Amino acid sequence: MVSWSRRLRCLPALALALLLALGTTGTALADQNDPALDGLFRDLKVAQSPQLVRQIELQIWARWFETGSEEMDRMLLAGDRALSMGQYNRSYALLNGVIELRPDLSEGWNRRATLRYLMGDYEGSIADIDETLKLEPRHFGALSGLGLCHLRLGNEEEALEAFERALVHNPHMQGVKQNVKELRDRLGRHAI
Repeated sequence: MVSWSRRLRCLPALALALLLALGTTGTALADQNDPALDGLFRDLKVAQSPQLVRQIELQIWARWFETGSEEMDRMLLAGDRALSMGQYNRSYALLNGVIELRPDLSEGWNRRATLRYLMGDYEGSIADIDETLKLEPRHFGALSGLGLCHLRLGNEEEALEAFERALVHNPHMQGVKQNVKELRDRLGRHAI
């Protein structure tokens, strides 16, 4: 069994892998309001093969990441690149700029939530996740991050709730499934 602290230490590598995958999708769509997301979420829930699941997940992330503005796309991507290179101050400045210019963009808030998590600002990350979820309640990445923040803060009940909510929207997240199993066991709960 992998400890929580080891799983949490792996998050930066996972975030970097996601960033690299996003950078290679080449999809240019229209943020969390893209009408194609409804169909993608339906398809994700019933997808059977790991390859199809990954393809749908990447399409969802690509839509969340698209701002509709080349300048804003560059700022968001630059903020992510700075984050992946450990340049947290630069990333924070860029992501703050994205949020100031586009407070209606869920991924701006989610990216800054990820940065705040990596900086150890779990309360700040939770605040940004709350903004993300106001704009995109199905944001399984933000919900998973919310669970990780609550784990870091020792709030196991809240962590379990967040992880379970993430699985409602993306039932294929293996790490999240494992977190749910371990938390249910620890809290004396069993699946219904």
